[in-house]
Amino acid sequence: MRTSLNKLKLIDDYLLGNLHVPDALLFEANIILNTELADSVALQKQTHQLVKNYGRQSLKAELTAVQHQLSTAPEHRGFMQSIANIFKKH
Repeated sequence: MRTSLNKLKLIDDYLLGNLHVPDALLFEANIILNTELADSVALQKQTHQLVKNYGRQSLKAELTAVQHQLSTAPEHRGFMQSIANIFKKH
């Protein structure tokens, strides 16, 4: 179990650029020589991308909700008018 966690941490450190250059080069050599490690790195990279995309979608949904609240609530009408004036063509 501990070996798996250490392996995941090493892969994460590699993918996030947290390894020193000599360690990263050694890890890349290991990826070339070990197909199981190469598969694990590819899967972890894909997982990173999925998490990143989910975070973007969540943030976008949250921003859309805030925009809707600001644009529809009467108490924010003055604020929205101020923002609209900034982007108005002169």
